[in-house]
Amino acid sequence: MSNVCKEERARAVFEVLTDVYDSSPWTYEQVLADMAKPDTDYFFVYEDKAIVGFLSLQQLVGECELTNIAIKKAYQKKGYGKLLLEKLDDVACPIFLEVRASNSRAKNLYQKAGFEVIGKRRNYYHNPVEDAIIMKR
Repeated sequence: MSNVCKEERARAVFEVLTDVYDSSPWTYEQVLADMAKPDTDYFFVYEDKAIVGFLSLQQLVGECELTNIAIKKAYQKKGYGKLLLEKLDDVACPIFLEVRASNSRAKNLYQKAGFEVIGKRRNYYHNPVEDAIIMKR
């Protein structure tokens, strides 16, 4: 993939994050660096040839971590999150993730995709401070 294509995809991911979180938790440079890692995969959802959502997965020793899934606000509730999670059906290793305790919509989506709660990290998130629920499948 050309550097121009990589930069365009990183910019699109950054735009999705900015839309979803109002202020992206990652800088554009962090997104670009993450996408360049050989152990990280990104899956995309397109509408009218534009990226409107993505899922990132990092391969670790013997398991994988779903590091992010985000869909632009205007495209949420269209089944795109479910579609991205279905991409994980082809992943052979166990997959885990962390989600804010208050994020009921995401937890429900993950449970429908076969994830189960396996633990909690107290005060893991900041702004606001909140527990992380750890899920695995």
